[in-house]
Amino acid sequence: MRPIQPLSTRRDGLLALSLGVFLILTCVSLTEVLHNSVPRHHQFWQAVASVLAFALLIPLFTWARFSFGYIIGFNFYCMIVSFTWLSHFSESVYDHRQARWSAAASLLLSLLPLLFQARPFKPRFTLSLQTMNRLLLGLLAFALVVLAWNAFYGFAFVSTAEADRLRGTFLHPAVLNYINGWLIGALLPFAFAWFATQKRYVAAALSIVLIAAFYPVLLNKTVAFAGLWLPLVFVLFSLFEARRATVLSLLLPLVVGLIAAWLTHFGPTDKIFGFVFGGVNYRMLAIPAIALDRYFDFFAHHDLTHFCQIGIIRSFTGCPYQFQLGAEMEQHYHIGNLNGSLFATEGIASVGPILAPLSALVCGFILSIGNSVSAHLPKRFVATSAGVAIQVLVNVPLSASLLSNGLLLLFLLWYVTPAEEEQSLEI
Repeated sequence: MRPIQPLSTRRDGLLALSLGVFLILTCVSLTEVLHNSVPRHHQFWQAVASVLAFALLIPLFTWARFSFGYIIGFNFYCMIVSFTWLSHFSESVYDHRQARWSAAASLLLSLLPLLFQARPFKPRFTLSLQTMNRLLLGLLAFALVVLAWNAFYGFAFVSTAEADRLRGTFLHPAVLNYINGWLIGALLPFAFAWFATQKRYVAAALSIVLIAAFYPVLLNKTVAFAGLWLPLVFVLFSLFEARRATVLSLLLPLVVGLIAAWLTHFGPTDKIFGFVFGGVNYRMLAIPAIALDRYFDFFAHHDLTHFCQIGIIRSFTGCPYQFQLGAEMEQHYHIGNLNGSLFATEGIASVGPILAPLSALVCGFILSIGNSVSAHLPKRFVATSAGVAIQVLVNVPLSASLLSNGLLLLFLLWYVTPAEEEQSLEI
């Protein structure tokens, strides 16, 4: 597979334009979140210049072919642009200029393998179409059993606003936590993508219902929105060219969230504001960038972890922190269990801002394995089955994404998925 997309003036021009619009609206959205990033602020025009500099990376997205890494790279691009904007208005105490350079360099080095490492792995073994169908129907039955197992430890039908307060009261065994992560992060999204691609819509709908059914027992916001997010991704990648669909998958929810926010100025639409703007513009887009800001602040004044947040390393070397980093952030900043992406954890927390770009490069190569094992599969199938994994990667460490949230399992499933039958269904 050639990693460089053949040039098309009209197609690439529309893609570049949509990326430019996305940059502008991201800043508008963050202003709705922060409220202080307005033209009268003394850092406003410096923030504008910093964000405009990221337009220099747009050609990378027009040159690259679509892949799993393309989706991840675009979401990382959104996160680092958002951090760069809010860092100009942050009251956290750290070297903001160094942090912005570190984040930008980390993004660039991670994008190189994510966008351009596209060497396919030829599967030595694949499942037949019939076997895959039977396996995934069995998976849906297994998910029902796991759902009942979770309910034994408690469940609650509450809003996402109340979920954070109650989540810690549902204590599950470690093995069940892993199974939950694999089901929500990889297995059920894969099942939905497979059945939807095969036009088996009843089984696809059941996959979505099962994902949504896990919300009362897990009280996790990613689970709450996955039931809407995965069908949206599938539809977008069915209707639009894959790279343009990647941009639209964030641009359209961002615009809807802004409209919901502006509607609050014209009537009693607080519920719309809280659910739509809070779920998309704040939780999905702003929180990963805010986490970066907090990690830069925290580790400017505390010891680095040197990767001791990873359990196996902690068991050999010990760790200066009693809790996982998300819990440490909660104790320090009191804004909830604030996990961070690989830029925050494997980067800032583990090696500091100077070496963080090298860590991001290594992480980029690890994630680009997904490009290789999914190269033989239809684009919309890859995008949809990775729908939850994408959201996980911008919110939790790479190590947790791979092991606890099923990303390695998703790579394995892609590797053994039959190609010929699905390629005939690709749009």
